[in-house]
Amino acid sequence: MRNFLFAALICCALTFSLSAQEEQTSEETKESKVEADAQAEEAAEAEEEEDKLAFERKPYFNATVFGGVSAGINVEDGDVNKEESYEIGLDNLILDFKGGDRMFNGRAMVDFGSVDDEGKMTLDVIKNVSFRMQHPSFRNAAGTFGLDVNLQAGLFEMPFGIETGYDHEVAFANSAIKDDFFGGAFNDLGVSLGVDLIFSKESDLAITLFTFNGANETMLDGEKNLFRAPAFGVDLRFNKTGDFYATAAASLVVGKAYRNYGFDVYNVEDDEIISYKNGEDLDQSRNNVLMAIGADLGYNVNDDISVGFKGEFGLTHRALYNPDFENGKLISDGIDKAGSAYTSWGLFAMPYVTLWDVDMMARVSYFKAPFYEENIVSKDNSNLGVNIAVIYNFCDYAGIELDYDFNKTTFHGYGEKNETVSESLNTHSIALALSGAFDFLWEEK
Repeated sequence: MRNFLFAALICCALTFSLSAQEEQTSEETKESKVEADAQAEEAAEAEEEEDKLAFERKPYFNATVFGGVSAGINVEDGDVNKEESYEIGLDNLILDFKGGDRMFNGRAMVDFGSVDDEGKMTLDVIKNVSFRMQHPSFRNAAGTFGLDVNLQAGLFEMPFGIETGYDHEVAFANSAIKDDFFGGAFNDLGVSLGVDLIFSKESDLAITLFTFNGANETMLDGEKNLFRAPAFGVDLRFNKTGDFYATAAASLVVGKAYRNYGFDVYNVEDDEIISYKNGEDLDQSRNNVLMAIGADLGYNVNDDISVGFKGEFGLTHRALYNPDFENGKLISDGIDKAGSAYTSWGLFAMPYVTLWDVDMMARVSYFKAPFYEENIVSKDNSNLGVNIAVIYNFCDYAGIELDYDFNKTTFHGYGEKNETVSESLNTHSIALALSGAFDFLWEEK
């Protein structure tokens, strides 16, 4: 009996010992699994980070067709402007082709909505014919920092300000600051060279230097004299993607202020009006300077809801040429001083929101003096604008937009006795626009 009890105690002890060993082994196995999972997750995150910095060459071709028509009512100081109301107008009809292998890329884009009022095709229809190279020049060993070198040449839109890009790429692209104050985009023949500093999977800083022929009205160069005086610019742009996204941009452009004149001149000594047309006395050494600082901040609440705010401040210094005649002056300017200039500024603020299939925004803008005026007194002109727009994207290929605009424009000029006169004009417009887009993308699997 004693032996039986002793054997039973030994069995219980062995059973407890084995159970404890199994429990310890199970705990060790769980800890090892947790540690392995953590290591695998860290490796996956590191691999994902490296994947962002890794550069993959993949042939692709993209074709986009975008068009829009609109009609509305325009009211000026309480009266309906029948010439600008009711008729259906073609806003744009764009064909946009892009292709390459991510490192070497080409683009061709035309906008048939840019045909002039007489229906004639002009060079303004061509928005982009360019070649672009993006070279992954450096990656560190840890895969946490990279540097790309970007080179672009041809006819394309130079990077300037926060509202850059073509209107079929960005919603609510029509801006009084971009279109009226700065004189439109810098869509011109030129070349740009830039570096893109890649800090992480979600952030980078792009620095771009560019030069273009400056023949457009934005730089006031001679319209009929291509490459007469090139313009130069620099653009710094920080980008962050993710749920919280941000873009901050600072841009500067400097260009010659030459402009073709064909004005009458009053000769003081002979008391007569003589005609002046592009003489050698035009001073072409002075520059126009344009500067913009802006930001676009937003938060993606989920896949269907996002909110954001966009704003920009712009500054321009504009040279106006009054040929320095001996005993003469330009009647259009009404002053004797040669080589007049003025400095003006503008700004806008725009909150916006996306709720499922609906995009909404409200933009307020104000600027002093637009991109070019013939009279020095026009430096005091001003424009206050309010724009509210709602777009309902009722399918993947089309949307309908309701747009309301208010503008208060103040003009300054000269009267019959060369005195300064002022006039204000209030305009309201409400328009309905329909746009459609079809996009085709092929890329090598």
